[in-house]
Amino acid sequence: MVRIPWVFHEQAGARQPRGIRYRRPASVSPLAFTRQLQGVPLTGGQARGVIGAGGGATISIGPQGLGTIWYPVMCTISTTTGALDISTCAVYLGSQAQQNLQGGQSYAGGGDVVALSVSSMTAGDLLIAVWSGGNPGDIAVINITGTMDALAY
Repeated sequence: MVRIPWVFHEQAGARQPRGIRYRRPASVSPLAFTRQLQGVPLTGGQARGVIGAGGGATISIGPQGLGTIWYPVMCTISTTTGALDISTCAVYLGSQAQQNLQGGQSYAGGGDVVALSVSSMTAGDLLIAVWSGGNPGDIAVINITGTMDALAY
């Protein structure tokens, strides 16, 4: 029989070990972030989704957080089928409800690079990739390349 120490039974109502107190870490005030880092390579610019039974997928990605500004240059789109995939992918700039500005179109949705002519993106702006004619069950990925501005303290 496997014996588990009582320390690991926190959720079962066991007592806390002596001398240890669990506390939430102190949060940093947004006012402490006064320095802006510019020209940082864009991180967190990747999103993925699964192509549905109808052959379509919609993936959205955008900057998150106070003072974060993205300057995307291009996006790489791909699926797990790869170069043999005959799907198409359209990249939009806008919100989920209204895709108002088309950023690019690719007729090789399995793997292509789409150049973007977007000046900047702030929190709330989204790049939306819409695949159609894909293989059901494939994983579709969009990866954004560019620079960003971020706040630091």
